[in-house]
Amino acid sequence: MKTLITALVGLRKNSRVAAAALVAAGVLVGCGVSNTMTARATTSDDLSRAQITREHIAVDGTKPSLIGTYQVTGTDTEGKPYAAPSIVDISLAPSGALELDWDNGKQVGIGQVVGSTLAVSLLTKGRTAILLMTINPDGSLTGTWSRRTDRGYRGTESWKRT
Repeated sequence: MKTLITALVGLRKNSRVAAAALVAAGVLVGCGVSNTMTARATTSDDLSRAQITREHIAVDGTKPSLIGTYQVTGTDTEGKPYAAPSIVDISLAPSGALELDWDNGKQVGIGQVVGSTLAVSLLTKGRTAILLMTINPDGSLTGTWSRRTDRGYRGTESWKRT
Protein backbone atom coordinates (compact mmCIF):
# COMPACT_ATOMS: atom_id res chain seq x y z
CA MET A 1 0.00 0.00 0.00
CA LYS A 2 2.94 2.34 0.79
CA THR A 3 4.27 1.74 -2.70
CA LEU A 4 0.92 2.69 -4.18
CA ILE A 5 0.76 5.90 -2.16
CA THR A 6 4.32 6.83 -3.13
CA ALA A 7 3.51 6.25 -6.79
CA LEU A 8 0.36 8.34 -6.49
CA VAL A 9 2.25 11.24 -4.94
CA GLY A 10 4.54 11.20 -7.98
CA LEU A 11 1.48 11.42 -10.25
CA ARG A 12 0.17 14.72 -8.88
CA LYS A 13 0.04 16.19 -12.35
CA ASN A 14 -2.31 13.51 -13.62
CA SER A 15 -5.17 13.44 -11.13
CA ARG A 16 -7.32 11.13 -13.27
CA VAL A 17 -4.72 8.39 -13.12
CA ALA A 18 -4.41 8.88 -9.37
CA ALA A 19 -8.17 8.67 -8.88
CA ALA A 20 -8.40 5.52 -11.00
CA ALA A 21 -5.60 3.89 -9.03
CA LEU A 22 -7.28 4.71 -5.73
CA VAL A 23 -10.59 3.27 -6.92
CA ALA A 24 -8.86 0.10 -8.13
CA ALA A 25 -7.05 -0.29 -4.80
CA GLY A 26 -10.31 0.21 -2.92
CA VAL A 27 -12.06 -2.42 -5.00
CA LEU A 28 -9.28 -4.94 -4.47
CA VAL A 29 -9.15 -4.34 -0.71
CA GLY A 30 -12.96 -4.41 -0.49
CA CYS A 31 -13.17 -7.75 -2.34
CA GLY A 32 -10.64 -9.28 0.00
CA VAL A 33 -12.56 -8.14 3.07
CA SER A 34 -15.86 -9.26 1.55
CA ASN A 35 -14.54 -12.74 0.73
CA THR A 36 -13.07 -13.12 4.21
CA MET A 37 -16.34 -12.07 5.87
CA THR A 38 -18.37 -14.41 3.63
CA ALA A 39 -16.13 -17.37 4.44
CA ARG A 40 -16.43 -16.73 8.17
CA ALA A 41 -20.21 -16.25 7.97
CA THR A 42 -20.62 -19.48 6.00
CA THR A 43 -18.82 -21.59 8.58
CA SER A 44 -20.49 -20.03 11.62
CA ASP A 45 -24.06 -19.89 10.26
CA ASP A 46 -24.61 -23.52 9.23
CA LEU A 47 -26.98 -24.15 12.15
CA SER A 48 -28.94 -20.96 11.45
CA ARG A 49 -29.38 -21.95 7.81
CA ALA A 50 -30.68 -25.38 8.84
CA GLN A 51 -33.20 -23.75 11.17
CA ILE A 52 -34.32 -21.35 8.44
CA THR A 53 -34.81 -24.27 6.05
CA ARG A 54 -37.00 -26.10 8.60
CA GLU A 55 -39.08 -22.96 9.17
CA HIS A 56 -39.42 -22.43 5.42
CA ILE A 57 -40.77 -25.96 4.94
CA ALA A 58 -43.31 -25.40 7.73
CA VAL A 59 -44.27 -22.06 6.20
CA ASP A 60 -44.87 -23.59 2.76
CA GLY A 61 -47.33 -25.98 4.40
CA THR A 62 -49.30 -23.00 5.72
CA LYS A 63 -49.79 -21.30 2.35
CA PRO A 64 -52.33 -23.77 0.89
CA SER A 65 -54.46 -23.49 4.03
CA LEU A 66 -54.79 -19.72 3.44
CA ILE A 67 -56.18 -20.03 -0.09
CA GLY A 68 -59.80 -18.93 -0.18
CA THR A 69 -62.20 -16.02 0.28
CA TYR A 70 -62.36 -13.84 3.41
CA GLN A 71 -64.69 -11.14 4.69
CA VAL A 72 -62.66 -8.08 5.74
CA THR A 73 -63.59 -5.68 8.53
CA GLY A 74 -61.38 -3.09 10.16
CA THR A 75 -60.45 0.51 10.74
CA ASP A 76 -58.71 3.09 8.59
CA THR A 77 -55.53 4.84 9.66
CA GLU A 78 -57.58 7.48 11.50
CA GLY A 79 -59.29 4.80 13.62
CA LYS A 80 -62.67 5.01 11.86
CA PRO A 81 -64.40 1.67 11.16
CA TYR A 82 -64.82 0.61 7.53
CA ALA A 83 -68.23 1.63 6.15
CA ALA A 84 -68.95 -1.94 5.03
CA PRO A 85 -67.16 -5.28 4.99
CA SER A 86 -65.20 -6.11 1.85
CA ILE A 87 -63.94 -9.34 0.32
CA VAL A 88 -60.35 -10.52 -0.21
CA ASP A 89 -59.50 -13.59 -2.28
CA ILE A 90 -56.20 -15.36 -1.70
CA SER A 91 -54.67 -17.62 -4.35
CA LEU A 92 -51.27 -19.22 -4.89
CA ALA A 93 -49.10 -17.72 -7.66
CA PRO A 94 -46.77 -19.87 -9.76
CA SER A 95 -43.84 -18.16 -7.99
CA GLY A 96 -44.99 -19.59 -4.66
CA ALA A 97 -46.12 -16.22 -3.33
CA LEU A 98 -49.70 -15.58 -2.33
CA GLU A 99 -51.75 -13.28 -4.55
CA LEU A 100 -54.42 -11.17 -2.85
CA ASP A 101 -57.34 -9.56 -4.67
CA TRP A 102 -59.72 -7.19 -2.86
CA ASP A 103 -63.22 -6.50 -4.18
CA ASN A 104 -62.79 -8.09 -7.62
CA GLY A 105 -59.47 -6.44 -8.44
CA LYS A 106 -59.98 -2.93 -7.04
CA GLN A 107 -56.82 -3.61 -5.03
CA VAL A 108 -54.21 -6.32 -5.56
CA GLY A 109 -51.29 -7.41 -3.47
CA ILE A 110 -48.69 -10.07 -2.91
CA GLY A 111 -48.07 -11.92 0.33
CA GLN A 112 -45.53 -14.18 1.95
CA VAL A 113 -45.85 -16.28 5.10
CA VAL A 114 -43.13 -15.93 7.73
CA GLY A 115 -43.75 -18.15 10.74
CA SER A 116 -47.32 -17.42 11.83
CA THR A 117 -47.47 -14.03 10.08
CA LEU A 118 -48.72 -13.16 6.62
CA ALA A 119 -46.82 -10.13 5.28
CA VAL A 120 -48.65 -8.37 2.42
CA SER A 121 -47.67 -5.52 0.14
CA LEU A 122 -50.24 -3.71 -2.00
CA LEU A 123 -51.02 -0.51 -3.78
CA THR A 124 -54.06 1.39 -2.51
CA LYS A 125 -55.20 4.84 -3.61
CA GLY A 126 -51.88 5.31 -5.38
CA ARG A 127 -49.86 4.63 -2.25
CA THR A 128 -47.92 1.58 -1.12
CA ALA A 129 -49.31 -0.22 1.93
CA ILE A 130 -48.11 -3.13 4.03
CA LEU A 131 -50.14 -5.46 6.20
CA LEU A 132 -48.83 -7.74 8.93
CA MET A 133 -51.52 -10.33 9.63
CA THR A 134 -51.33 -12.95 12.36
CA ILE A 135 -52.58 -16.37 11.23
CA ASN A 136 -54.90 -17.51 14.02
CA PRO A 137 -55.53 -21.20 14.89
CA ASP A 138 -59.20 -20.90 13.77
CA GLY A 139 -58.11 -19.87 10.24
CA SER A 140 -58.92 -16.17 10.62
CA LEU A 141 -56.30 -13.45 10.27
CA THR A 142 -55.93 -10.27 12.33
CA GLY A 143 -53.41 -7.50 12.13
CA THR A 144 -52.40 -3.97 11.34
CA TRP A 145 -51.62 -2.08 8.18
CA SER A 146 -49.91 1.14 7.32
CA ARG A 147 -49.78 3.19 4.16
CA ARG A 148 -46.99 5.40 2.88
CA THR A 149 -47.52 9.06 3.81
CA ASP A 150 -50.11 8.35 6.52
CA ARG A 151 -47.85 9.86 9.18
CA GLY A 152 -47.29 6.67 11.15
CA TYR A 153 -50.90 5.83 11.99
CA ARG A 154 -52.01 2.23 11.56
CA GLY A 155 -55.25 0.71 10.48
CA THR A 156 -56.51 -2.66 11.68
CA GLU A 157 -58.10 -5.55 9.84
CA SER A 158 -59.76 -8.82 10.65
CA TRP A 159 -60.28 -11.48 7.96
CA LYS A 160 -62.78 -14.29 8.47
CA ARG A 161 -63.15 -17.11 5.94
CA THR A 162 -66.48 -17.11 4.09
